[in-house]
Amino acid sequence: MSVIIEDQKRRPTGLLVLCVMTMVSTAWQLLGSLAGVFSGKLTTEDVTNVQLKYAELIQMLKDLGSEDSIDSILKIQNIQIAVLENLQLFSFIGLIIAGVGVFGVYKIYKGFKLGFHLYIVYSFLSLIHYHFIVGASEIPTPLLIANGFISLLLILLYSRHLHWLNKV
Repeated sequence: MSVIIEDQKRRPTGLLVLCVMTMVSTAWQLLGSLAGVFSGKLTTEDVTNVQLKYAELIQMLKDLGSEDSIDSILKIQNIQIAVLENLQLFSFIGLIIAGVGVFGVYKIYKGFKLGFHLYIVYSFLSLIHYHFIVGASEIPTPLLIANGFISLLLILLYSRHLHWLNKV
């Protein structure tokens, strides 16, 4: 009987690895968002530099005969310019989202099921983060699919440890 109780108290190694990896990633996002909130205003030179870099990339793709991905690159350019133009708002929203993620992972680490639910909210908000500043049609579908797949995979991996999360 005491062996079962002792096993329930010990944190599974897989859960510990997930928590550490997620905490590092989410804390990095939190610091980046914090830096963006306190950054200065964007200059027109910054936008021009972004446009020039993407123009060079598009020209290089045209020279190579690979014009299939130009539409996606133009969408990514528009996203990057929108982020730069709204950097403080975008970063503030990212700060809130990352805060939810850090708190959720902390609660998971402590054994609370609430942390798992907060992690799901964090994953969903991270997926729609760009929708706060650009229209849905501007975001390349492969980007959404890749990010959604990673989020679902991590949620699935966390859900494998729900039996250990015994606190509400």
